[in-house]
Amino acid sequence: MYPPWLILSVTAFGFADIALAIGEQYALERFPPTPRLCIQDGCLYGRDLDGLEAGKYDAFLGIPFAKPPIGELRFKNPVPSEPWSGDYDATWERSRCIQKNDLRPQATVEGSEDCLYLNVYRPKVGLNFRGTLPVIFFIHGGGYAAGSTTIGEFGPERLMDTKKVILVMAQYRLGVFGFLATGDEASPGNYGMKDQVMALKWIQRNIEHFGGDPKRVTIMGQSAGGSAVQWHMMSPLTKGLFSRAVSMSGSALGFWHYNYDPLDLARKQAAAVGIPEAHQISTADLVDSLKKVDAIELAKSIDSLKFFHVYSLATYVPVVEKVVNSETFMMEDPRDLWAAGKYHQVPYVMGFVPNEGAFNANAIANNSILEEMNDRSKVIIPQFVGAHTNPLSVQMLKETFFPDGSNERWLTDDNLYELQEMLSEGYITYAIVLSIKQYLHYKSATPKAPLSVYYFNFKGRFSQSYYYTYTFADYGICHLDDLNYLFRPSALFPDFVPETPSWYMAKMLVDYYVQFATGGMPGPLCTNESCPVLQFTNSDDPSNPVQMNFLEGFNEKRFAFWYNLYALQNY
Repeated sequence: MYPPWLILSVTAFGFADIALAIGEQYALERFPPTPRLCIQDGCLYGRDLDGLEAGKYDAFLGIPFAKPPIGELRFKNPVPSEPWSGDYDATWERSRCIQKNDLRPQATVEGSEDCLYLNVYRPKVGLNFRGTLPVIFFIHGGGYAAGSTTIGEFGPERLMDTKKVILVMAQYRLGVFGFLATGDEASPGNYGMKDQVMALKWIQRNIEHFGGDPKRVTIMGQSAGGSAVQWHMMSPLTKGLFSRAVSMSGSALGFWHYNYDPLDLARKQAAAVGIPEAHQISTADLVDSLKKVDAIELAKSIDSLKFFHVYSLATYVPVVEKVVNSETFMMEDPRDLWAAGKYHQVPYVMGFVPNEGAFNANAIANNSILEEMNDRSKVIIPQFVGAHTNPLSVQMLKETFFPDGSNERWLTDDNLYELQEMLSEGYITYAIVLSIKQYLHYKSATPKAPLSVYYFNFKGRFSQSYYYTYTFADYGICHLDDLNYLFRPSALFPDFVPETPSWYMAKMLVDYYVQFATGGMPGPLCTNESCPVLQFTNSDDPSNPVQMNFLEGFNEKRFAFWYNLYALQNY
């Protein structure tokens, strides 16, 4: 006996349609429907993925937003990708950008130059939400040298469970490939930043098709990604591309953006890969020669540009471009722009954690490296925080952080934590506090956009310090640890057990950012008089294991120390 639907098909359509109907029914049973839509470049289909608590969500992975920056497009501004015919397969992630991630012990070169792809995640909220959901554009960190958008590290499940936002994550060129600069037209630089701008423009053109509102885009980044957010706030290329901003553990005012000569670095880079007369040839010949170097060899050569072990971790960074045109990302010193209030007036959140310097923990965890560092204390340790060119600043560091050490060997068993404290403040915390203070003191004729600050001081079961050191030593609440609660890092750590303190912390942090992205200011606002800091921290109350409270002000004595130190360095 044939089922009624099959008899109807025979009557209405004939035998050919019987086979088609049977085939479609089989396909639907074996391969569930995948999300499909069309954007300006063509049509694409993605994947149905499981959320944690609120059902499935849609994932569109590996969407091209620029042409592969290979061959003649190496060391060039990004070029928009071309439309495609047929359905584009957005069900799998593309390669990360070529890199050597020295944040991890024993790093090797990985990735590809063909890497300018982005991922879009959206909740399943029906077909009537076109252009209605706010968008979070997240910029990964990694010292402008490493990182990716892989779902194993940045799983969107917690954000998708809220069904209130769309998440976009884009890859951008890193290291020499993203930031080689010669100070002239041969290589203006900032290619990685311009890749991010290209992705933001892609959002403006296409996000409505995914259900996103192009007028409500929050740019958010962590570490170098947080610094990048602040650079975007001052770039003429990004005006109107976002409406809110979040910098997590990063600031564009950090010394490490300004303590080197880009052209000198470019020539050292050329010499490192064996280009003849690298320090004499024209910049045009230098760049042309570097374009011909094998990508893996070019990435590997970063080792010879370090001053100690794998340091500096952020060898290549954004620059102030000397050639000014319609494609210039940054034409003035960001420190001057920020101090003068010349930035996009959008609601802004800045945040930090206690041990920001933990990304350097792989040196502390290695006894031989630590011994070598200690043997050369006066040379190496000041260089970590860019304070090595003035004898007075070197002595200031010694007296402030290592008074119990000798002049020849600064480190002792009792002051290793002070090394972490120095790195935390010098690399990240000081620049964040400086940004906040300059915001507070800038007098504007027009109302300033609101600013809110948080301090993530919650200690959970898992920490990123394991991946800095491959040990289970306790480094406290570390750089990147807050991301464990915003995203689901399934490739790194097990899921939080429901109703444990970490589970509650994740709920609270996600709600905090979603509230901001949807139009609110979830924490207290800074004013010209004060800046209360919202603290996330552990609670002794088992029924309420996570608490929020407010801290008032910053360590003014330590701020003055760093301000005076960097004044001596002319940073």
